[in-house]
Amino acid sequence: MDIIRPYAGPPLKRKKGGQHFRYEINAKRAYYLCINFQQKSESFAIYDLIGRLIYTERFETEMVDNEIIDRLNAKIKSILSEKNLPLDKLAAVSVSVPGRVNEKSGAIIVSLKIDRSVNIKNKIKEAFLDSEVDVKNNIDYACIYSVLKNEFDYSAGTHLYIYVGAGMACCVINDKKIVCGANGFSGELGMNFIDNDDNRLNNALTVSTMLNYCRQITGQKVFSLSMLSTEYEKYPEIKERLKSVARILGRTVCNIVNILGASHIVFAGAITNYPKSFFDVLLEKLKDSNYSDSIDYIVDFSFSEETELGQMLLARSSSLDWIMRKY
Repeated sequence: MDIIRPYAGPPLKRKKGGQHFRYEINAKRAYYLCINFQQKSESFAIYDLIGRLIYTERFETEMVDNEIIDRLNAKIKSILSEKNLPLDKLAAVSVSVPGRVNEKSGAIIVSLKIDRSVNIKNKIKEAFLDSEVDVKNNIDYACIYSVLKNEFDYSAGTHLYIYVGAGMACCVINDKKIVCGANGFSGELGMNFIDNDDNRLNNALTVSTMLNYCRQITGQKVFSLSMLSTEYEKYPEIKERLKSVARILGRTVCNIVNILGASHIVFAGAITNYPKSFFDVLLEKLKDSNYSDSIDYIVDFSFSEETELGQMLLARSSSLDWIMRKY
């Protein structure tokens, strides 16, 4: 199949015993494409099987519709032709989107960036008939990176991966797999109601909301996330706001872990820069139930938003699967 071949570089010599037989992946056997849609900018990148970058380009657009996808497909095909990369060796196309998408059908469930009339999976598949096409929420890819790199113990039971930054997302992981419900998604923690006025969790918890509140209290036009950990003690209002939000989040997570039996929670995104006292209050509220007060919860932090690396790892795996099925 010409996927694995003898290593072409100089041999490694050993002082004792026989010499190593060294092999390498044939990077020219196939390649893969990662497309990343974000709220503010978009990009696509082409990699070979080893993960070496062949080409990348960033671009900006407003709401993504069918016309934009058609132009993007044409652009990518043009680049592949210039690089002498045949379409029938494009093994996998991985697409990252903000919002929720039904991974099986490709239908957009909810997104502030992708028009619901667009079925990205079908549009990409029409342009690249020989390729495996995978479309996921961008935070799902970040979670997949943590799972594949074994950063956390996801091997048994049900766990939560909670991202809070400009937005909010939550992945439910069971046996190293992200769980999707019958409607194509699960774990939408931010949509939970938190009071009698029908306010939702993501309205109170996003980092931009917290920093805007800090600017109002301090009168400083510039109040960065790094300042939050050092300055919050000086302002009782900010300190109490952090505690209030921590209690709200802790109560919401407590409800979910009581239902799922989850005991391992990973926080990712800008929220990992919040003061330690924030998480102390959260954990105290998390354990405030008959079920959870005796459970030894594990709370970990992922300090990188590795959406693109998660895409790469999964697309490489899909590419090797594609080769095995095709040949």
